[in-house]
Amino acid sequence: MRPKRSLGQNFLKNIGIARKMAALADIGPGDTVVEVGPGKGMLTRVLLDHASRVIAVEKDDHLFAYLSTTFEGRGTLHLEHRDILDADLSALLPDGAKVVANLPYNIGTQFIIRLVDHAWRISSVVVMLQREVAARICARTGDKDYSALSVIVSAGFDASPGFIVDPNNFFPRPRVESQVIRLVPRISTIPAREMDLFRSVVSHAFHQRRKVLRNSLIHLPRLNAEMLEALAASASIDLHRRPQEISSVQYHLFSKGYGRYLEELPPQE
Repeated sequence: MRPKRSLGQNFLKNIGIARKMAALADIGPGDTVVEVGPGKGMLTRVLLDHASRVIAVEKDDHLFAYLSTTFEGRGTLHLEHRDILDADLSALLPDGAKVVANLPYNIGTQFIIRLVDHAWRISSVVVMLQREVAARICARTGDKDYSALSVIVSAGFDASPGFIVDPNNFFPRPRVESQVIRLVPRISTIPAREMDLFRSVVSHAFHQRRKVLRNSLIHLPRLNAEMLEALAASASIDLHRRPQEISSVQYHLFSKGYGRYLEELPPQE
C-alpha cells in the first residue's frame, strides 16, 4: 500500500516514536483518545494498549479498509471514515477527550485552527507536525517565528514544544524534520462567538508583517483613523509597532472593542 502524496501521507515506522507520543499525552485507563490520520495504525496500536477508547478518523478509502481488517475485534477502537476537515467536531469530540495524532502535513495547520473553537472540551492535544509549523504554533510574542498562527492558537491553548523527529522514522522519508508539540487548553478562552472577528483582526495585522499596525489595521472594514487610535489605546497597542510585537490578549481586547464599534454603526445599504 503506497502512501498518497496528495493526502500528505508519511507513515510512521518507528514504534518508539509512537510510545513517546503516548507518554507525552499521559494516556491511561479511562482516557478517550481521538486520532486523526491513523495511516497504517502504528500509533493506533500503542494508543489501544493504554486508553479505554480510541476514535480514529481516516479519510483514505484503502487505509480505512486496511485498518478495519487489521483491528477487527478490537472493541475499544471506533473507526470513522471521513475527512476531519469536514467533520462536525462538536459531535466527534467527546468531552474530556485527548487528541493524539501524527497529522498529515497538508492538513495540520487547518485542523489545529479548527480545534481552537473546541479547546474548552478537550483535555489535551499531542500532535506531530512539520517542524516549521510546530515552531510557529509554539512561538511567543516577539519571537522570530511569532505569526498569525501563534496568536490564533494561543487564543485557546498554551503550546509547548516536544521532541524533534528525524525524517528517517517515516515512509516515505519526508524532506523536512517533524516535531511533536503539546497543547493544553487555557482556563479562559475566547468565546466562540468572538473568534471570527478575532481571526479577522489578526489576519489583517499579519497580512504584511513588516508594516506597522497603523498601516495594516486601518484596512479593517468600516474603520477610520480616529476609531483605530481609540481602539488601539484601549488595548494598550502602540500603532507604530509591528504585528509580532503584540500579544494575543491585546489582539483580543482590540477585536472586542472593534466588535462593539461595528454593532453601533447603522447597517450598510
